[in-house]
Amino acid sequence: MEDLARERLPTIEQVETIMVEFGASTVDDFSERFALDRAVVEATIDCLRRLQRVPAGGAVPAIACFRDDTLESIVRCAGAKHGYM
Repeated sequence: MEDLARERLPTIEQVETIMVEFGASTVDDFSERFALDRAVVEATIDCLRRLQRVPAGGAVPAIACFRDDTLESIVRCAGAKHGYM
């Protein structure tokens, strides 16, 4: 993954939109709509692919939405809202 320290990162809401619309929209569509660099959108999708579904009856740990303003923490928080960790 490229160094994204200087890039504008997506919001939690934008990551949730990518989760819902991925497959119906392209990376370029998301990039244009959210005014994000293509590499940021690709890295976001890569992070989303690494999330795992919370097992039935399981709970998402409270720490899931601890934000340190990295792409991984943003994606983890968005995923936690939808039953992923």
